[in-house]
Amino acid sequence: MASDMTPGPQTAVPQEKEASRRGRLGLTLSWDSVPWWGVIILLVGVIVGYSTLTNSRYLDAMYFIFDLPWNREALSRGDVGPNGDWTLTIQIPLEPGSYSMFAQYLNETNDPIGRSSTLDVKVPADAPAAPLDQPIQMAAETIEVKTSTPSFSGTSDEAARVILYDDFSGDPWRIVKRMVLSRGVFLTIRVTLISFAGALILGLLFGLMRIAAPSPDLREGALRRLLFGLIPIALGLWLIPSTRAMPTLAYLILGSAVVMFLIPALPYTISTLYVELIRGIPMLVIVLYMGFAITPAIRNASSGWGLGEIDLRGLPAAIIGLSFGYGAYLAEVYRAGIQSIPRGQLEAARSLGMSYFQAMRHVILPQAIRIILPPLGNDFIAMLKDSSLISVIALPEILQQGRLWISRNFRAFEGYNSVAMLYLVMTLMLSLLVRVIERRSAIGE
Repeated sequence: MASDMTPGPQTAVPQEKEASRRGRLGLTLSWDSVPWWGVIILLVGVIVGYSTLTNSRYLDAMYFIFDLPWNREALSRGDVGPNGDWTLTIQIPLEPGSYSMFAQYLNETNDPIGRSSTLDVKVPADAPAAPLDQPIQMAAETIEVKTSTPSFSGTSDEAARVILYDDFSGDPWRIVKRMVLSRGVFLTIRVTLISFAGALILGLLFGLMRIAAPSPDLREGALRRLLFGLIPIALGLWLIPSTRAMPTLAYLILGSAVVMFLIPALPYTISTLYVELIRGIPMLVIVLYMGFAITPAIRNASSGWGLGEIDLRGLPAAIIGLSFGYGAYLAEVYRAGIQSIPRGQLEAARSLGMSYFQAMRHVILPQAIRIILPPLGNDFIAMLKDSSLISVIALPEILQQGRLWISRNFRAFEGYNSVAMLYLVMTLMLSLLVRVIERRSAIGE
């Protein structure tokens, strides 16, 4: 009887039932445990998305912000004369090659009402940038022009304006190139990726400098450093033999001696000054300072060097400003990640014969990067949103494209809603990507 009363082993839950509890798609979170507010957000998102994609004004705003179409490029535009005749001259010289051109006709409200037939144009390699005596009539034929800035003409009785397009639908490489170099969304993505790569490099450099000794013993190796500092002094004596330049040489000797004596304390001092200074300045001020103060100063200074002006206007100024600003934040992220690794690992690596840089590269940094992946992902998303600040230096990213569309259509509600939805979709997708990377790089217990 005792054996009959002994409880037997518990029956295992069938794997099919356990899988069904996790949802049909095998999700970790069961559909039954989705909160009520999550269902509401999902429904509102579906309704808003459907309303947006079926509204002509939203579609026009998205069309403009994405800088569509990607399979053609506007070469020239103008108004149609009172008698219906029009003539357009290409201002930017065409590169040698073949082009498929057509004229798009617009009414008074800039709505397309028709187009001309396609004209195949061939531009030879030695074509000069000179106007033609007679404009080319838009007709369905192939013609070879003698200039890289030809003129085209046609007739339309109902159109008010006309745009001359180069259609390259049959050239996938040009379509991809046009897509990557387009304004709006892809400009935002391009600026964010390049700026974040630069910020990663700056952050790693200054992060390593931040973990240096804050107050090293300057007397250790001072004589060796001062002797090494005699090199610029010898160069000064060789390059400046005149006695009139002795004050300059004295300043050179004194400056070299001071720098070589203080060099052990410079990494921590310079990195701390950079981090504390840049983190205390708003990102908008940094972008404005780079665009309207540093860039003109560099251009004016380089004009007298004899090597040509260094012009950083536009995209270079935006990338440098964002990289320099976010480098200070990433430097602190790197510093925290490196200092979270027990110091005993560095000492163990050094005891095995590794140099300091080898220990950092092979032992400390791989573990630190795994730890700092979440904050790096958050900073990447923050930089994507802060890329809207480059609109103040007239770069046509998402926000600037939305503002241009609003200025043309006077529909601020639809324009700013489109900008907000694009940023929201991009940030949500990046958040999911960051979570996937975190899960794949996590260390199992």
